[in-house]
Amino acid sequence: MAPEGEEEKEALKETMVETKKLLPKRVVGYIHEMGVRSLDHLAENFGDDSPAAVQTLVNHWKTMSADEKGAFVERVGASVVEVIAASAVLPVGLKLGKKVAKATRKVIRKQTKRIKKAAKQAKKETKAKKEAKAKVTKPKAKTKKSKAKPA
Repeated sequence: MAPEGEEEKEALKETMVETKKLLPKRVVGYIHEMGVRSLDHLAENFGDDSPAAVQTLVNHWKTMSADEKGAFVERVGASVVEVIAASAVLPVGLKLGKKVAKATRKVIRKQTKRIKKAAKQAKKETKAKKEAKAKVTKPKAKTKKSKAKPA
């Protein structure tokens, strides 16, 4: 028989595999990416007046390696996916569930569009700056100075 710790790890792996199948890969990836970003942001911007639990989380987050951070967010993200999937199967009716799913897709599409638009705008600005630096400014034509005739 396997020790309890290994059984828990196996159960966790099974749950994570199942949760990945509950939502589209893009949504799961988005949840993961936003989790890492938000925890990084929290670690950079939290104050001394924050609750003890937040301070503990931030201190642990700062000491984690990139792989550990990814694994942590993966586990938290799996819980988020389970909550989203569970809320979708609540006995609210099939029609309402479809409306919620449609609204969620719409929000994700809008956000993706907004991000792409911002990236495109940033690319245009950097290109314009490079072109402005690359242009050689032509020297201005010298103006003729009037010479006064000596008297």
